[in-house]
Amino acid sequence: MKFNRLTILLLLGALVRFVAAVFSKGFLTLDDHFNLVVDADMLARGVALSASYKDSVLYPGVVALVMNITRFFGIASPDMEMLVIRLFHAGLSLFAIYFVYKILEALADEESATLGGLLIAVFYIIPVFSVHQFEEVVCQIPLLAGIWFVVKQNITEKKKKTELIFAGCLMGIALIIRFPLLSFIAPFLFFLFLKKETRRNFLFLIAGFMLVLLLQSVSNIFINGLFGYSLLHNYGILFTSSNELIMHTDGYPAGPWYRYLITLFGIFLPPFSMLFFIAAFFGGKKYSALGISTLVFIIAHSLIANKQERFLLPILPVLFLLASVGFIEIKKWCEEKLWRWRLYKIFWVYFLILNTLLLCVSVFHYGKKDRVEPLVYLNAKKNVQGIVIAQFSYNFFVPEFYLGKDSPTIYVWKDFRNIHRDAQQIKDAISPPNYVVLYSEIPETDKQFLEVMLHKHLILETEIEPSIGDYIAHKLNPKFNKSNSAYVYLMK
Repeated sequence: MKFNRLTILLLLGALVRFVAAVFSKGFLTLDDHFNLVVDADMLARGVALSASYKDSVLYPGVVALVMNITRFFGIASPDMEMLVIRLFHAGLSLFAIYFVYKILEALADEESATLGGLLIAVFYIIPVFSVHQFEEVVCQIPLLAGIWFVVKQNITEKKKKTELIFAGCLMGIALIIRFPLLSFIAPFLFFLFLKKETRRNFLFLIAGFMLVLLLQSVSNIFINGLFGYSLLHNYGILFTSSNELIMHTDGYPAGPWYRYLITLFGIFLPPFSMLFFIAAFFGGKKYSALGISTLVFIIAHSLIANKQERFLLPILPVLFLLASVGFIEIKKWCEEKLWRWRLYKIFWVYFLILNTLLLCVSVFHYGKKDRVEPLVYLNAKKNVQGIVIAQFSYNFFVPEFYLGKDSPTIYVWKDFRNIHRDAQQIKDAISPPNYVVLYSEIPETDKQFLEVMLHKHLILETEIEPSIGDYIAHKLNPKFNKSNSAYVYLMK
């Protein structure tokens, strides 16, 4: 059987995403668990979302549907349920490879399409983020699909107005999945209006786009009790309190205006990143609608005080698109001189080796292992009555989802100053806990202290060390990335 280039790229992308789905457990940030998995679990159990829920119910609703299907087939383990969800995301993310290839094939040539498809298939951070629950990644698919249908309209003789409506709908879906994507979509639509090829049927594109926003606004009536609640609360601040976005981080990571430029420079593996930026510049110059829209997105996000690396994920495929076009021009220029051609090849060899090494690490990264794995371990036990989570190293939200539907009572001990009150609460409990999960830099000392407080003997059952990725993240940024070993004890 003869495979074409696109099929090979899809198979390669599927392979690395399957590995990531199986081995990259847990969660990478708080939002991909507590903002998505917890919300989806509520919907799957028939619990209404909060009236202040400002995002679209579309994405958590789809994940809730996957959860209901797994539960219908008797999958009771949350750990196994999350494997199914990661596999679902892995399959979904293959569409990003497909659309990047098709867009480049139409705009440029097969060589650019192959390079762009290869980058999004195996670039070291993409597969692992693709299998986890990131709205910043999921929104890439309808965005790329919308761009593809617009490109398709420009290259075919027969103009189909229904395809433009569909393209508008897809861009609207991308927007309600990730509302800050407006800083890319708005300038992109503006450029389409300016272009003669798309201006004639532009109203059909806008009609599809507005239809999705209308449906989103109507859905807010049932969830929030107010038409257009999500749009008002996501975009209203731009008109009422825009300085808050620029000045206040609300405790999230901050940085100077050039923070994202440094982030991108690091992501694309310096010094190769210099070559990548030059290629993206040439590509953006050639396809200005995509290039300027990407630039506006980066500038808009750079002005906001809250700067998190994952916020850049929505436009990474577009950067791959632009760079893939530019690399062909750079390659032709380098081929004219032997020394330039050798240097060009050295850059690529360096990138391929380092990217492969990092890919092999990232697809096995168990996110927040020290927080998730103890609960997975206890979920498999049949004798758990209650659990004391002793957070003596650092405080964190406990991902109770991993304890299952009928989870035992959890007692979170955060502060030594309240330890007597917390111990008395346990003593008065009808069903006192019989397990302790301890996070401590001096575990033996804290274990003895807990034994005195609980009037119990603690027997160590297992020690769970943080994953390599969590350990490295902690060393790089200890303020925002906490990790420690977790010790699971049975009370006797």
